[in-house]
Amino acid sequence: MADTPAAGSSPRLTPGGLRAAVVRHRLVNLTGPLGSGKSWLVSRLPSASVLDLSRPGAADAVSAALGEHTGRPLVLDGADGPAALSALEGVRSSHRAGGRPLLLVSRRSLLAHPEWTLSGAVVLGVPPWQDERIRRLTADAQLGDARGQELVVRLAGGNPLIAGAACRALHAGASPDAPGAVADQVAREIVERLSREQPAHRWQPALERLAVIWSGDKELLEADRELFDALGRLSLVTSTELGLTVLEPFRSVLERACRWRQPVAHGDSRTRALAYRKRQLTGERAVTRRSRLAEGAMALSGDETLREILFPASPPTGVIQAATRGDADAVGGLMHQWARQGGMDTRRTDRLVEQWLCDDPDGFQLARDGDGRPVGLVGVLRVAEHTVSSVEPLLQQHTDRLLERRRTGGLLLGAAYCPDPGLHARLLRDLLHRVMAGNLLLTVSTPTPRYQRLLSALRFQRHGTTADDVYRCGRKPEIYSQDFGHDAITEWAGRFALEPGADDSRRPTGREVGQALARIGDTARLAHSPLLRTARTATVTDLQEWLRDAVRTLADSDVPEDAEAGWILLHYYLGRPQTHQQLARRLHMSRATYFRRLRHGLDVLGRRLPAD
Repeated sequence: MADTPAAGSSPRLTPGGLRAAVVRHRLVNLTGPLGSGKSWLVSRLPSASVLDLSRPGAADAVSAALGEHTGRPLVLDGADGPAALSALEGVRSSHRAGGRPLLLVSRRSLLAHPEWTLSGAVVLGVPPWQDERIRRLTADAQLGDARGQELVVRLAGGNPLIAGAACRALHAGASPDAPGAVADQVAREIVERLSREQPAHRWQPALERLAVIWSGDKELLEADRELFDALGRLSLVTSTELGLTVLEPFRSVLERACRWRQPVAHGDSRTRALAYRKRQLTGERAVTRRSRLAEGAMALSGDETLREILFPASPPTGVIQAATRGDADAVGGLMHQWARQGGMDTRRTDRLVEQWLCDDPDGFQLARDGDGRPVGLVGVLRVAEHTVSSVEPLLQQHTDRLLERRRTGGLLLGAAYCPDPGLHARLLRDLLHRVMAGNLLLTVSTPTPRYQRLLSALRFQRHGTTADDVYRCGRKPEIYSQDFGHDAITEWAGRFALEPGADDSRRPTGREVGQALARIGDTARLAHSPLLRTARTATVTDLQEWLRDAVRTLADSDVPEDAEAGWILLHYYLGRPQTHQQLARRLHMSRATYFRRLRHGLDVLGRRLPAD
């Protein structure tokens, strides 16, 4: 994944660049998803003749235009679908005969079609619009409400069609506080535009289902071969290792619309997809395939922080590459930007980066935009004896314990930065693939609250904070880790990839655990506990035994926060009668910290007893 260009990773295309390409190459294919701004670029071509291939009589109009003796560029718009491709029969021979310059506009590259693969056409991709440009579009659409503008920018993911449709939905009365309602109206426009490629009959509900489950093969989609092939031919759908997937930002819009319109069906589809991915993970031995399956499970999480950071609506528009020694200045500059953005001491950060580059010069991955410029990075260190001088400042008192936990190897993530949401997500997901494929232990040290929320959503194990404020930013880094060995991946995917709604209704809550512990000696009352619904605690005796073992295990944890929580549960529920105030004094804890630990312990036990 690291060296594979993302869709749309060609250099940023400007009207001037398009004009130069048409003059220089004479046969150019301009591509981009529906509503990406292809027609806007074409309108900036001076003296070009434009023919819409979706109009009746297009084939005759093309033949007549090819026969004209002129140097004016000929633009053939809408080169999608069987009818449009049929109208292009004479274009290749005209190009070879040295006819007028041709610009073919399509949603997908024409080189994907057998008759065009060897045509020699130069393919140029239309990149997504920047957020600021989308924001200006909302102003042009007279959308003055700030909340509405932000919603449009968030939904659009750089696509002007989605932005315009969202503006129309808001002008029609949809509330910016109901993004699902806005997305539903946008989804209608998307499907209507897609129906020009294929009549919208069976594929429409299947497309929505595919958007909801992120990716799907024929079996998961419950589709016959004809329907599966029809979906694959849509310009918004692409093939991945896990099956078909809908391109962003269209996937996010369709999924959000379905969640608003059919919340129960939406939740059922994602629950079924998650169970399917977990079954695949359990039986899969190939590590690369396992990492993809884990990503598919991760994409089904209902946590908004996780979805926003790892699966944003913005498509990635660049490549991920390993940094070389010649990229040291670029790495230093990006780390300086990372420090400034996080309110960190830049001089302190610069010194840390110099040490990282010295101890592990291959530890940085760079994100490059369509023009090849470094715009983001992740900085990781191999956890080994020769990197201790770099690792220790980031882990401090946790260093020895985490070094001891190393199995075949481990990586420490010290920094991640990229202003582009799509590329930023790709950087982080690429890192997860690397550690999963290598059966590694990933440790993270971060002072950033946003990343701390992400790691919590990913259900990484939290080890506490460092002793010192490493970056001089007023916040101590928090330390998290996750083992990505073969068996650990399956267990991890089962821990975090649950919808919030499913989490409440299908998994025991901390409150239910607390109620059961309070009644552990009263078999009559414990017989009514909802925790008896699981196979592991089918009887009252099973439940009593599980609760006692789980509390003692938690109290013996190597994680201080877990151990303190387990100690509180052990002494309050299983020891001699004491008040919360007495226990808090024994632990020298404030009342707020004591109850925070108590809730944490109950929640941990709830997560460890998933319902069947």
